[in-house]
Amino acid sequence: MAKKLPTGEVFISYSTKDKLYGMQTKRILEEYGMECFLAHEDLEISEEWKERILEELLRCDVFVPLLSKAFRESDWAPQEIGVIAGRENVAIIPLSIDGTMPFGFISHLQGKRISADGVSEDLLVAALVKKHPRKIIPGMIQRVTGAGGFRKAEAVMKPLVPLYPILTDDEIDALVTASIENDQVWSAAHCRGSYLPKLIEMHRNRINPEKLKALEYQVENDRLYNVDEA
Repeated sequence: MAKKLPTGEVFISYSTKDKLYGMQTKRILEEYGMECFLAHEDLEISEEWKERILEELLRCDVFVPLLSKAFRESDWAPQEIGVIAGRENVAIIPLSIDGTMPFGFISHLQGKRISADGVSEDLLVAALVKKHPRKIIPGMIQRVTGAGGFRKAEAVMKPLVPLYPILTDDEIDALVTASIENDQVWSAAHCRGSYLPKLIEMHRNRINPEKLKALEYQVENDRLYNVDEA
């Protein structure tokens, strides 16, 4: 078993008029194992909501403001930006619903436009990989653990390949363990032929010797070439 890796705590800031986008964002990030706080969705009716919101703002390490005209006109949403601006080491990922760009304390940041189809997984993951990789990589590896089917295994492994150079020892161990334990990974053509050999080549000296032996054996001796289907 690999050591459990820490994931990020996310505060999703939005106008209640844009709740659908907030729920989309939460659903995507939770699939990567991240803990998300969505005000109005996660608050109990009896809670002192202002205190709870402040508490969540002060403990999150990822802040996702869903910018819109309604956001700017909200009594509370812009104030949440002010609280976050006073903190260090928080990854801020501004997303724009209607073309509204970052303003006030985050006007120096570049916002990304949400497509007409809604918040996309690629939009969020790409931003986190760039700004806060340590918080999204654990979730990316966890998806390798649970990948069912060869095509799915290849799909979840592929975005990890460019991140190989920055993986920590714990992340390498977790990825190797996931690859060994999930036969859909080491039997998938691209994983077996490219993704896993690159991991081994780059980090051979950092991989547990017993796990390295097991992974190399699986990659080199797999004989599922003719049944490698989704």
